[in-house]
Amino acid sequence: MTTDVAISPRRPRRHPGEFEISLDERITDPGAFRVGFVILLDGDLVMSPEHLGVGFMASVLRQAGFTCEIREVEHGREDEAVEGLLEFAPDLVCFTLMSLNVPSCIEFCRRLRERAPDVVIACGGPAGTFTGLDVLRTNPYADLVALGEGEPLILDLAQRLALGEGYAGCPGIGYRDGDELRQNPARPLVHNLDALPDPARDQLIQHGSKLEYVRISSSRGCVARCTFCSAPNLGNRVQDGKAWRARSVPLIVDEIEKIVREQRFRTFDFIDSTFEDPDGGRVGKKRVRHIAEEILDRDLDIYYNVCMRAENWSDDDHELLDLLVRSGLEKVNIGIESGVQSELELWEKRATVEDNIRVIRLMREHGIYLALGFLPFHPYATAETLVENARFLRAHAGQNLRRMTERLEVYPGTSIAQRMAEDGLLGERYHQTLDPYDYAYKDERVDKLARHFASLYNNADYHERGVITEQSAVFEFETFNVVVQTFVSRIYRRFHKVPGVVDVLEEFKDYLHRTRQAMGEANYQFFMENLSDCLEDRLDVRKQRRQVEEVEDRFRRCIDGIRGEQLRVGKRLYRLGANVAEISSTLPPVTAGGAPRSYNGGAATW
Repeated sequence: MTTDVAISPRRPRRHPGEFEISLDERITDPGAFRVGFVILLDGDLVMSPEHLGVGFMASVLRQAGFTCEIREVEHGREDEAVEGLLEFAPDLVCFTLMSLNVPSCIEFCRRLRERAPDVVIACGGPAGTFTGLDVLRTNPYADLVALGEGEPLILDLAQRLALGEGYAGCPGIGYRDGDELRQNPARPLVHNLDALPDPARDQLIQHGSKLEYVRISSSRGCVARCTFCSAPNLGNRVQDGKAWRARSVPLIVDEIEKIVREQRFRTFDFIDSTFEDPDGGRVGKKRVRHIAEEILDRDLDIYYNVCMRAENWSDDDHELLDLLVRSGLEKVNIGIESGVQSELELWEKRATVEDNIRVIRLMREHGIYLALGFLPFHPYATAETLVENARFLRAHAGQNLRRMTERLEVYPGTSIAQRMAEDGLLGERYHQTLDPYDYAYKDERVDKLARHFASLYNNADYHERGVITEQSAVFEFETFNVVVQTFVSRIYRRFHKVPGVVDVLEEFKDYLHRTRQAMGEANYQFFMENLSDCLEDRLDVRKQRRQVEEVEDRFRRCIDGIRGEQLRVGKRLYRLGANVAEISSTLPPVTAGGAPRSYNGGAATW
């Protein structure tokens, strides 16, 4: 079994894990074969739609000479998207499945199949990888499902289809064979990621400065075993090969530099599961140090976000954290998950509660915004763990109400899903459509609380399916809070030597601290009052409706207050000689004037 793309004995076979973009000599006009990638803007993709997995596959196909496009589908505009696909006239249409978009994918495929009965429809992505043939049972309009990494598979598949060959010899897919469903063996992982081209940036070109950030992949895989996580890790591997692989640092920074120079964009999000892998220690930190030094050596004035793990960082790392900040690090995502040790053990987190507290402090000391993952509501939670988690957040990061009320999303391929299935906690909708919220709670009180809190902000699409079709002020505050914090860190990084700037920033930071502390206390009291009402059967519909309005109003007033203060701070900084426009995510065009986007205190307009 190999990941080579040979589909003819005329080309030599390669070693497992080796990948090369090459074309079967029998295909004389690859451009005549057309592939459409459809991105359904459900879940988090609403917020920043760029999809790197699709970008890599499109780039591979284009280098081989095939014609392909990347098409986004907004909620409510499915018919328009189908019409656009028909004009493109694809031979193969590919969907990336996640738990949240399975229902919308089925509906879109139905519409497409009615209009284009002969097109080949393929589904892949995390949900496709871990559910395999169940995708085809659930989605009668799909022809095949892809398992694992997409680049070798899509190149092999496109060539087979272009030559009119069948699916039987194509590793890594499940497919329909008449009335039968068949599953081919998986391919091994691609070991040498440097063999992959840079991903296609169609979505960046389409959206330009409207994107919050551009995604960068510097590695694949994870050496952790978090039981709730469906990203490839040591606990859920479905392909043979190294669990963690990385691209060469110069190539990573080459890609960043190219985007800065050509697209004039300079805010990046590293999508690596853990930035400091493979070990979180000497080897991993040597690699991230190299990345930071390479960015600084090339004088790239950029900003970036990464994911880290709490247990990997200590007070021995201040110098490295300073270096990362100088190179542009401004935001870190860390899966804190819980302030209760028994729950961390349930998730098989290596971090302890003490590790979590320490890393929160370290990020604050270095001015790095911490976006923390937190899972208080799950099938094994109790009223007591909910209270303990609320107290943890109140003490350390309580300004975000969503963290106090977040529900576990159950993904296929995770060990927690397997445990829940064994305990009889997964519902019928989960088995039919991978509904990530269709599960029962061991403690009926937690079930009641989860349903109640889920109804207190945003609309039914989010309550019932986790899909964001409109944002409440609670959700908007999350994004807005990041913008405000990085406003502070960027101003300090660029203008801290300008007389008076640090004093203005310190005053603003004090104001933000007081505001966030007040928000944290209000969130905690709101949570505890509702918990008490729910457990003691004092809930009523009128109070719930009033609370929805009160929560919206409270967060809206907080946003407006911070926005007004930020505008005043911006004017003061300008008078001191600190031009806020210089910290925008985009750079002005090389050949034309025009100001880049700047902080305006509104949405995430970096």
